[in-house]
Amino acid sequence: MINTISKPYKVEDFVQSFEEQLELFFSKDFESKTKSPEKTENLGQVFTSPILAKFMISLLKEDVNPKQSILDPCIGPNTFFKALPEELLNSYLTGIEIDKNLIDEETKKFYSHSKRSLIQGSFFDLDYSEKFDFIIQNPPYVRQELLANGVNSKTNIKNDLLSSFSTVPSQSNLYIYFLLKSILHLNENGIMVAVIYDSWLYSSFGVFLKESFLKLGHLTSIYHFKKSAFDNAEVGATVIKFIKTKNSRKSTSYYSLNDLNDLKTYNGLTDKSHNLNPKELLTYSFNNSSVINFKSKLFKTLNSIVSKPIQRGTSAIVNNHFIFSEKKYPELKPIVKTVSSIKTYNVTKGNAFILALNGSISNVTKEYLDSVKNKILDTPSDKYKAVKRDISQNKNWYTIKVKSSGNFIFNYYLRNNIDFIYNPNKHLSSDNFYSVNIEHSELAYLAILNSSLTRLNILNNSRSQGNGLRKIQLYEFKEIKIIDTGNISNKSINELEELGKLLLIANRYDKQQNEIIEQIDFILLNEYNEYNNSSIRIEELKNELKEYIK
Repeated sequence: MINTISKPYKVEDFVQSFEEQLELFFSKDFESKTKSPEKTENLGQVFTSPILAKFMISLLKEDVNPKQSILDPCIGPNTFFKALPEELLNSYLTGIEIDKNLIDEETKKFYSHSKRSLIQGSFFDLDYSEKFDFIIQNPPYVRQELLANGVNSKTNIKNDLLSSFSTVPSQSNLYIYFLLKSILHLNENGIMVAVIYDSWLYSSFGVFLKESFLKLGHLTSIYHFKKSAFDNAEVGATVIKFIKTKNSRKSTSYYSLNDLNDLKTYNGLTDKSHNLNPKELLTYSFNNSSVINFKSKLFKTLNSIVSKPIQRGTSAIVNNHFIFSEKKYPELKPIVKTVSSIKTYNVTKGNAFILALNGSISNVTKEYLDSVKNKILDTPSDKYKAVKRDISQNKNWYTIKVKSSGNFIFNYYLRNNIDFIYNPNKHLSSDNFYSVNIEHSELAYLAILNSSLTRLNILNNSRSQGNGLRKIQLYEFKEIKIIDTGNISNKSINELEELGKLLLIANRYDKQQNEIIEQIDFILLNEYNEYNNSSIRIEELKNELKEYIK
């Protein structure tokens, strides 16, 4: 049941807000969320700042007249509509909000106007017959792994959109579904302005979204805030303007910005745009603004050099019950778990133990498993759902798939150290590492992988997680460009191997390793400049890295 406040917009079912819908997906107790979310529930909200709201409204302002309708499917504190200039406030305004705690008296009073309607409910319940001239929104971001259950589960959303979109990639974040449904609610020549996480520019599901934009209308502009578009969330974001039109073969204006400070002197950004034709929109490298041309044939993708598929390490059932700091049970196996405890670029032994059961189990371990099973079953209902399901089905719920490790491991959560660790004995590694196998010129590749060139390409393809933390996804990691030893001289390979030997004993946390890395960079830049007839200097590499590493 959808509740309306003030005058309804002739709908029985209305869509939940972009932010709130993602928020709802974040929530684990979805049944209670669909009734009335409490403040303690994680709805995934990141609210729009006034300066960003005004900028987004400016993208609509010249097109709106008082006879037209505007929808904000996730009003939050009603930021967008409160920021509307006087000449737009007389338009037909519809706002949706799932979190009743955000609907204060000021908001109720705002929607008491005869041409305004405020609706509580789910966006995905909105009947497709309801159309709007404009949609402005800030959807929340929720990882696809959290879209498994509830009335707003990915399955239900897909069924809802199936008639128009039958091939939505399974990796899609909720905001993808939200954008697609929003487009279906636009009148012909209707306009949508949205601020969304920038993962769609780089991901495989983003290709699907770009193709959908081209199929359904014209993506007129992309404003890419590479560092942040929000006051309190350090994540890359994009503001997009889309027109639902049959004339979709026009170019898209792409603007590369840093953060909201770039809007404080906003003058139309006419000097910063790059026009992308429809084909370029699908293939353009939105990350590649480096001084290094990673498209040079000197480089190969990491995925094309390895001898075995790159994969994550071994996952425990529940870390705090199956990972140990000492060998308490006979079935425990050593594993590399904590990257900070690896002092050099060489793994000599595991720094933790994992309970990896396969075959017979000792009595002491059986007793331990029984106690763990009871602890898991006694946890709140929204935790360990998959494990609880396995326990209820009498499966060997405690077994795991042990993954063989590579001779290099890489922790994909990045701060100041973006290091490949040599793992010659192929010790097991945990699932916070990517496992890489390169079976030739290993020490030379140890040097190449830890060069500033490789680190820069990794950072260019990583995503900010806030507070200086970054992450690179597996599919992005596989495509990282590194210098191929087959394209450089034997002299350079021999020199890199000697520097690789030095890295084996170098402390990752002192200045010694910086001197070794600089020598590696010097060799590789000489090869790069000769190959590409260029003159890139080490100082240019360092300056670019400073944009990421403090």
